[in-house]
Amino acid sequence: MRFMLGCVAGVLLAGIALGAERPEDKPVVLERAELDGGLVREKIRLPGCDPSDPVPAIAVYPKEAARLPLVFLFHWFRGSKETMEPWARELAAKGFFAVAPDLPWHGERSVKGVFARPDMPNLGEEFAVFIHQSSIAHGARDFPFLLDALRGRKEIDPERLGVGGFSMGAGLVMVLAWQEKRIRAAVSLAGACDFWWDVTKVPPGPKQDEVKAAYSERIRRLVASIDPWPRADRFAPTPLLMANGRKDGYIDIESVRRFVEKLKTHYAATPDRFRFIEEDAGHEETARMHREANDWLTRFLAPPPAPAAGAPSAEAVTGRHPASGGGRRGSS
Repeated sequence: MRFMLGCVAGVLLAGIALGAERPEDKPVVLERAELDGGLVREKIRLPGCDPSDPVPAIAVYPKEAARLPLVFLFHWFRGSKETMEPWARELAAKGFFAVAPDLPWHGERSVKGVFARPDMPNLGEEFAVFIHQSSIAHGARDFPFLLDALRGRKEIDPERLGVGGFSMGAGLVMVLAWQEKRIRAAVSLAGACDFWWDVTKVPPGPKQDEVKAAYSERIRRLVASIDPWPRADRFAPTPLLMANGRKDGYIDIESVRRFVEKLKTHYAATPDRFRFIEEDAGHEETARMHREANDWLTRFLAPPPAPAAGAPSAEAVTGRHPASGGGRRGSS
């Protein structure tokens, strides 16, 4: 009897311990440095959806600022948080709190040999598809944890939330744009929007069906779980900018054009919240794409103008934030 009671007590204590707050559940500032131009750079570690896999990130923001718009910047396949840091610094200089995280399998979250195959960026082969698509899917699951971990910082206005990405990172942006309605501006640069077309490199039809059937059930479930193509009706009214090159050797421009036409029908009531830019370029971020991306984020995340003396604020009139939904380099 005593033995049984001891076992029960042990189980209960273990349950309490498992439910307790762990160190990895809290954000940690690992490094902090002041940069030229009145900026601050931090290397931080944020909790993700998996307690064993915290998310390293770089944050850049104006020194002694408060209530800044928060923007996450996502890197490409085989990239890292450091590859997005120049964009983060640029946005910080414009008054943003910019965060560039390492996506799963990348940067400090990588595993030796995971990118040993030189043909990985071409996708198609099952292992490459798994790494690419699980990076996006796991990154999407991490996102609410990253956001919640940063919400308490005085420098951040969590109501002004944006996301931007290039290539694979843009694919994550497209997933978050239909999943996460707290986002107030999204920018996809050289990103895919029909994931089956992207990973198989075959347009819809019997040949693509044949390639899909050759994949394991695990891969088929993974891609289907995040593919934006069948979820075009879930994007509006989130402000979304898409920019792609018609000579892109990784992402067929026809797949993007078809998706854009689908999106236009869903943004018909709010056409100012969707824009597509097609450049005479390859798999790259042109100067125009970059400029338009920054303008888009500024447009939808900038603070509302201060009301005149005695006038009610926009929030008081509408009951919501003015930007609410009510109203660069690398491989794929």
